Amino acid sequence: MEYFRLKGIGVSPGIAIGEVQLTERVIFTQRKEALSPDRIEPELQRLSKAIERTKTQLSRVKDQIRKKVGDEHSFILEAHLLMLEDKSMRTNLEKIIEEEECRSEWALSRVHAKYKRLFESISDEYFRQRESDITDVLTKIYRNLEAPRHKKKMDDESERIIVAHDLLPSEAALRLSRGNVLAVAIDMGGQTSHTAILARSLNIPAVVALRNISQRVRNGDYIIVDGTDGEVIVNPPLAIRKEFFSKKEKYDDYRKELKKTAKLKSETLDGFRFYPLANIELPEEVKPALSLGAEGIGLFRSEFIYLQSTSLPSEEDHYSIYSQLAKTAAPLPVYIRTVDIGGEKNLPQLKIEKEPNPALGLRAIRLSLRDTDLFKIQLKAILRASAHGNVKILIPMVTEIEEVEEIKILLHEVKNELRKKRIRFAANIPLGVMIEVPAAAAMIDLLVKEVDYFSIGTNDLIQYYLAVDRSNEFVSYLYKPLHPSILRLVRSIIETAQRAGREVAVCGEMAADPVAALVLLGFGLKNFSMNPIFIPKIKKALRSVELKTVKRVVREAMNLKTAQEIEEYVIEKILVKHPNAFLTSTIL
Repeated sequence: MEYFRLKGIGVSPGIAIGEVQLTERVIFTQRKEALSPDRIEPELQRLSKAIERTKTQLSRVKDQIRKKVGDEHSFILEAHLLMLEDKSMRTNLEKIIEEEECRSEWALSRVHAKYKRLFESISDEYFRQRESDITDVLTKIYRNLEAPRHKKKMDDESERIIVAHDLLPSEAALRLSRGNVLAVAIDMGGQTSHTAILARSLNIPAVVALRNISQRVRNGDYIIVDGTDGEVIVNPPLAIRKEFFSKKEKYDDYRKELKKTAKLKSETLDGFRFYPLANIELPEEVKPALSLGAEGIGLFRSEFIYLQSTSLPSEEDHYSIYSQLAKTAAPLPVYIRTVDIGGEKNLPQLKIEKEPNPALGLRAIRLSLRDTDLFKIQLKAILRASAHGNVKILIPMVTEIEEVEEIKILLHEVKNELRKKRIRFAANIPLGVMIEVPAAAAMIDLLVKEVDYFSIGTNDLIQYYLAVDRSNEFVSYLYKPLHPSILRLVRSIIETAQRAGREVAVCGEMAADPVAALVLLGFGLKNFSMNPIFIPKIKKALRSVELKTVKRVVREAMNLKTAQEIEEYVIEKILVKHPNAFLTSTIL
């Protein structure tokens, strides 16, 4: 048996060792089969039956998942059932069958290819990963075009490591919820894929973006999946097995410690109170986030609502999600970011023209203020959900004061509309803005007079400020969160906001890195918002130090010239006084 190692992206930490179980890959037809005119109506009936079979099947799987692991993991199937109810998808399929006089397989293949091209053109990872939802639904209809003749034999229930080209969301939900999956290793995927989200919430190690592992392994191969370092080792020799068994024991012990940390108070050794918050995309992620120690939802990305349907979401669609969020998190705060779509995050129902430089184009609040009718629908839904008492509005990509003024006018109009209908809402709902454009950062002293709070989106802010595309392999080395200019900028934002009595949070990846988080703590930051899986690690690091020590070290580090010097200095000086502060870095 061949021994080799593959590097991918670790999306769910932990180490698993076991045997491979390969999954079947579905391929849509490339052959168009013509039909005579008298066969069109029966073919439409065949498609209709396949859609009904798919609805029944998904409802059954949803119930199975709910019984096994609870409501929070059945959300994927809810979204897919909504897609099946969407009339535009069925109409599109029927139109192809009628106009091209072809079988349903070809129509499904055409629609799938259309969405695949669309999503591949999107550079935003979160949106690109949503292609799998469309593929999942179309694949199930495709399979159900033929009525099942016999009951499919259940998979082997022994503990295995799932290896696949890709896992469709419903397949991931069903397989991972059974309790016999040790780990997942797949060719495709990213941090925000459903497989990644599910694996993290179920504590199953996972590595994605392995390119061709599904072609290089066979059932029964012995592999190691290291979801922490993003590595997969196939048929390792005995010495490497022993090394990873030892590493696995250390990690499992560390995870137990982190579980305890999640329940402890969020404060430094000298009593400084900080607040770990969660960045999420789906309302069903609230409970898992709270179980990891989140003290609120610091960033809810509302874009996913547009991905549940091929038509534009209604006010009720928005409200049902925001209300669920507010009720589940109550009384903890929920910061709902208004839709950040446009530019490279284009969706067909929005009909946005292609732009030469989408990252600097019509996106986020710029798009919302161009289409105010659509924006007001979202604002109404957020205001209605604010009746629960814990909802706040967060505006992305603000560049100038005029935008804030226009938003306030629209909010005033929407509030009046709700009052006329006697619909309850929080009259003084807090309004905040994202600081992710350098222009906004430079006029923070003016913005503090206009809004109630700030959230620093360091991912975009760093890219714009350093003029670096971190996804570009040729220049990504220049993307440095600890760059002296970035730290000076972030310190200025935090200090100006706090002097004005305004709440401020960091919701980029800086908040999830132990060294960067300690630097932010040294600036006096209280609110750290991040992917929920990183909360215990950051909480443990911040609980292990005294604020006065960190402030002194960070103040001294700010005199250094490079990101590397700053990082090395902070680690060295903090470890002298607080040796447990970076315990995580030896394991994670």
